[in-house]
Amino acid sequence: MLFRYLLFLTAFTLFAGQAKPAAVLVIQFHNASEYPDLNWVGESVSETLRAEFSAANQIVFDRDSLAEAMRRLSLRPGADFTKATLIRLGQALGADYVCYGSYEAALPAGDSQLKDSSIQLSAHFLDLRKLHEGPDLAEAGKLSDLSRLEEHLAWQSLKYLDPEANLPLEDFLSPKKFTRMDAEESYVRGLLSTNREQRQKWFAQAVALDPQFVSPAFELGKLYLRDKDYRQAIQWLGRINASDPRYAEARFRMGLGAYAMADYNGAARYFTDVLKQFPMNEVYNDLGAAQSELNLPSAIDNFRHALSGDPNDPVYLFNLGAALLRNNSFEEAAKRLQGVVDRNADDEEADTLLSRARRREQTAPGSKPLAPARLKDNFDETAFRQLKAMLQPKGGG
Repeated sequence: MLFRYLLFLTAFTLFAGQAKPAAVLVIQFHNASEYPDLNWVGESVSETLRAEFSAANQIVFDRDSLAEAMRRLSLRPGADFTKATLIRLGQALGADYVCYGSYEAALPAGDSQLKDSSIQLSAHFLDLRKLHEGPDLAEAGKLSDLSRLEEHLAWQSLKYLDPEANLPLEDFLSPKKFTRMDAEESYVRGLLSTNREQRQKWFAQAVALDPQFVSPAFELGKLYLRDKDYRQAIQWLGRINASDPRYAEARFRMGLGAYAMADYNGAARYFTDVLKQFPMNEVYNDLGAAQSELNLPSAIDNFRHALSGDPNDPVYLFNLGAALLRNNSFEEAAKRLQGVVDRNADDEEADTLLSRARRREQTAPGSKPLAPARLKDNFDETAFRQLKAMLQPKGGG
């Protein structure tokens, strides 16, 4: 995976002044209470820690990466893993640290409402670089104050992960950072649901309960994009502001939505925004696709950027070959398109364009693209940031 970004070996100096981030795997906290209805709390704590670690420039593996690693290791979600298993999970993803924990809950005497319970969070770290355990961290309070407890736990954790960082506690305990408990519960239940309609219902409910809570808006945007309701997708994803660690991914997905609606100028703007922060092959490719529709010569340059990062990718080969053919650059077009056919002899579209290149069929200036560009819809920020961290000198530059 990391090979795909070797194009950017020369770009690492852009980040040389920053402290070297750590790759952190956060496991869903284990429910050690007697109340299964509080299982959602474990994912809530983990989600908050992931968000705050990412906002503090750490490399954080998302839920999908964790789920894939667990699948490969045949591990059951929600289990209380041994330290040996946690180490295996972390090593499978190339993590520097594994963060895990548990929580207890207790109801006041005579009370049966879980919302009135008290809760204690316990967090632990495994340092996989030094192979030893980190500090044991704890927070305790009312369940109704869960968001505040999570933010304080995130602050404690980051003081361990990056002791030199300037992390004012008041930034974490600002009221604008807190989410209503019922909104957080709805959001997490949406994350954990496997039913498309139920997920949308839970996320919409979370937004209705706490309109300032952008995490469910981000998930709604992704759901609508999958459903090809591009206007709704762009509307929800547009709620993610520039200070949010998901901003670049949101803009990337907005670019995909705009492209699908034939708003190529909009798509180009979104992809250009993403490139300022993440000069990834996928983004160069998709920007090239939007520029190709706009008949901009810079499309070829961006297709070249993408291909330079991964010379064997058939999507990049196809897009560059088609753009070169449209530009009447027959020899190089044939070379690129031949690379596509070599990798997939059943690619009829590439074979047709290859034949045209060999016949040296001229294309009039200003003509439409000879074939629809092939887009990349995966945004693998974690792999890119892992490579960036590998290239940084020890000590941060």
